[in-house]
Amino acid sequence: MGRDILSVTGLAHKLIGDLKPLSEMLAPSDRRIVEGFFDAILQQRVAIATATDLLPLEGALVILLVEERKRNQHEITELYQQLQELRHEIERLKPEP
Repeated sequence: MGRDILSVTGLAHKLIGDLKPLSEMLAPSDRRIVEGFFDAILQQRVAIATATDLLPLEGALVILLVEERKRNQHEITELYQQLQELRHEIERLKPEP
């Protein structure tokens, strides 16, 4: 009797397939976000499949949170740098007493 164990990539595609109906019910802008999650799931499929004590969806959610945190941190860093530049420019433009 053959084994019904999915490959790492097969597991990722099954997970994406399970989530696809949900994404199709969302607004187009939200759907694009979820489709970005699908890319992250495929990129991190080995980590998700290796987390044997978690369900694949739980592993995927952790990966998605990590990806979102990285994106947010990058944006925050850029905003902080822009703020610093604006502060320097304001100080430069202030008239001296």
